[in-house]
Amino acid sequence: MGNRDERPIVRTGAELARLSKQDQELAQQLVERARSEGLNLVGENGLLKGLVKLVLEGALEAEMSDHLGYERGDLAGHGSGISRNGSSRKRVLTDVGAVDIEVPRDRAGNFEPAVVP
Repeated sequence: MGNRDERPIVRTGAELARLSKQDQELAQQLVERARSEGLNLVGENGLLKGLVKLVLEGALEAEMSDHLGYERGDLAGHGSGISRNGSSRKRVLTDVGAVDIEVPRDRAGNFEPAVVP
């Protein structure tokens, strides 16, 4: 795969509590926004499906950056011979239903994501 360190991150109780509070605040903001915009939380076009899509696609982009050795838009990729080459659509079955995601591709065609095999 990439060159990312695979060891788990160890966090202190205080860090976990702070993250939990931040997560709760974020969730509350998302629910309030969904309500104000008339979005459903669940269902075909629900907020949860959108969040799953964002998280999966973000993880795939991170995997691609690890695979290539540089971030999207980084000048280090210019002329390197290994670069992004668009994306392909894939339907993934999740706990919130089927979600259509964009899976990034590389020019060599050897990117094999782990998050969504």
